[in-house]
Amino acid sequence: MAGLRFGPEFDPEQYELLEFHHRGGEAEVWRAVRTGHSGLKELVAAKIMLERDPSEVRRWLGRWDDVSHNAHRLGITDLVVPSFLLGPAPHRPGAAPTGGLLGYQISPWVEGVPLHTWARTQRGGATAAAEVLARLCRIVDELHRKRWVHRDISPANVLVDGQGQVKLIDLTFLAPLDHALTVAVFTPGHVPPEAEQVGGFPTTAKDLFAVGTLARTLLLPDHGRLDHRLAVEQARAELLAAGYAEELAHWACEPLAREPQRRPAPLGPWAARGRELLRAHRPVARTAGLAVLPDRSGRPLVVTGGAHGSGTTLAGPGRTGLRAPSGQGPGSVRELVAGLAGRQGELVVCAEDHAGTLWVGTAAGWWEAARGVAGLAGAVDSAGELTAWTAAGGALRSYRWAPGLTLTGQEHPGCPADRVLAAAEERPGAWLVLVEHREQVYGWRPGAGEPPAPLGPPGTLRAGALARTSAGPQAATLRTDGSVQLHRLGPPGTDGVPRGPEIGDGEPALDLAMAGHRGGPTVALAGEGGVRLRLPAGGASRRARWWRPTLRPATRVALAMGDDWRLCLAAVVEGELQVWQEDAAYRWQAVGLG
Repeated sequence: MAGLRFGPEFDPEQYELLEFHHRGGEAEVWRAVRTGHSGLKELVAAKIMLERDPSEVRRWLGRWDDVSHNAHRLGITDLVVPSFLLGPAPHRPGAAPTGGLLGYQISPWVEGVPLHTWARTQRGGATAAAEVLARLCRIVDELHRKRWVHRDISPANVLVDGQGQVKLIDLTFLAPLDHALTVAVFTPGHVPPEAEQVGGFPTTAKDLFAVGTLARTLLLPDHGRLDHRLAVEQARAELLAAGYAEELAHWACEPLAREPQRRPAPLGPWAARGRELLRAHRPVARTAGLAVLPDRSGRPLVVTGGAHGSGTTLAGPGRTGLRAPSGQGPGSVRELVAGLAGRQGELVVCAEDHAGTLWVGTAAGWWEAARGVAGLAGAVDSAGELTAWTAAGGALRSYRWAPGLTLTGQEHPGCPADRVLAAAEERPGAWLVLVEHREQVYGWRPGAGEPPAPLGPPGTLRAGALARTSAGPQAATLRTDGSVQLHRLGPPGTDGVPRGPEIGDGEPALDLAMAGHRGGPTVALAGEGGVRLRLPAGGASRRARWWRPTLRPATRVALAMGDDWRLCLAAVVEGELQVWQEDAAYRWQAVGLG
């Protein structure tokens, strides 16, 4: 559509579409240029409503006219006020417009990016994030002081430029506090537990909650959607897991309070307090990547990668005679896969860093294998090669490494993938992979000729795991609200997978791991309540058993089985690494790391 023209009926070629920006709801946003009657050109943001019903178009236009009039009257700096027009659909220059009329919302073009994009790419750290938050709070406070509310604050509606200046856009649902609502607004992840009601009155509490969700976005830009029902619990656990202090986590969660009256108002003093906390904040080096694997003698070897700092480290009695990859490697680690490859058991580590680069490391050093990857899973396969699975460019890819051979990569068509969650070798050379695509999780067997099978309902996941069992492969999925579900995956040809049962007794988890074992899968969970291990039913009992090695808060967990069928469990507990292993009688014992 770039190059097409549009405008009001009396001047239908006044605007030219330059570049598509994004689509949201029933509208598309484009960068466009307006040519005035004097010949001067002006860059604008054009929001094109795709509604074709003429009565509905005119209803929107009437609402927009009211919004524009009221926003101009408020005179709030950094509130981007749009204008509106009704005109024919975009068309080629000189061509007669066809079709019905569309509604267009025209705003001055802002050289900025949405808040979530800025948060992922900014290099100013916590101090820069604090300044952006304070500027947003000033705009919202001024709106509330004049007894108006925005009602649709979200990362896409807050633009931040290269100097950290903030603009609040999209005033479609701007409303005064004393007028009954004619339409309710629900933006997933950014609305409070209390729902708006048509006929009811708007409140400032909705804007306050939304600012709290944006504070979380600024501090945790890589995290998924917030569950509004458990907002405080989820955000607090995530902030602590990311290395933020208890006082700072408590501050960030104040606007997310379930009770509207407990949210800070006005926001200015709250933002100023947060600015001081964030200026004093020093990130705590936390373990982000974690893998555990027994060596040839059954001794646990733990490989860790830090959220801050370079490369990986080894721990546990199984590290004897092994060296961690050295030299210039990943600056930070999001996920890692490790294995002892070949007959000599050479240690190979694959790591995904926070920039989406896949690294491979051996005793000889690190090198880059791919860029733009998302998610990482794999293991040493039956041929003694380390096979790592990831997603890049919306496609599933695998990388194989064996001692003395170059790394070989392969793209696997047939299963679109935004992120890889887990992978397991079902039989020699045949893998089962758990992927996420458009917030739906699928299990897929590359090369089997079968379509991907969906697991459970759509929704953003934090993690996933796979395990082989005597009854067939099973999967576990961890959602952003901390709930965990078990899924049984059918053989090739199965038409879909039903929603699995929930486990964990309602206690939210932050991470999970899974291993196929004697009587079924063993599942390890990490969370605020410590580490929990779900063991298969044993003896006369037909119910799974739970064991807690520690009640101290844990953020990461890893699980593996050795050649002697004994399990090894590793966890990051309050920033410290802890390891447990089954003894010869399958009783769990703590393992010293020295």
